[in-house]
Amino acid sequence: MHNGHLAAARQLLDVANLDQLWLMPNATPPHRTAVPVAPAEDRMRMVELAVAGYDGLLPSRTEVDRGGISYTIDTIRQLAREYPRQRFAFLIGSDAALQIRSWHDASALLDEGYFVIFNRPETALALKTLHELGFAPARSRIVHLDTPAIAAHQVRDRVARGVPIDDLVPAAVADYIRTHELYQV
Repeated sequence: MHNGHLAAARQLLDVANLDQLWLMPNATPPHRTAVPVAPAEDRMRMVELAVAGYDGLLPSRTEVDRGGISYTIDTIRQLAREYPRQRFAFLIGSDAALQIRSWHDASALLDEGYFVIFNRPETALALKTLHELGFAPARSRIVHLDTPAIAAHQVRDRVARGVPIDDLVPAAVADYIRTHELYQV
């Protein structure tokens, strides 16, 4: 989890008027082909370290414990079964929202999910575009965030080259990556 994720999560609590924000690493990422990828338990631990001390930010083991490829539709359905009285919103960056039709069972996902789409520094979407992609107006909204333009690949690339990452991730996460020798080629 890098500083861009953390800044977005902290802002989303306020901007989207959320009581809690669950940060949920996936067990096996369906879209990620880049190597090296840290094991799910290591990614889970980095989320725990990154959110420690932040009220309202909670690490969730939902996808890690379920195992296998982490499809969002499966998670939405699991949360609906386990917490039938709670409404969950799936938080997604506008860059990922543009790719929603390539996601597993995208039609069901768009029919069943509630979405808060956040515009990021490099990508901004209009409501019209979201609706054209299939996001239901009654179950989606856009919020605007001012977050650092950091991508996960930057962290992995720097680690692989032996360049410090302290400006990209929380100190505890940087220490964890170094100690566990993650993302080294």
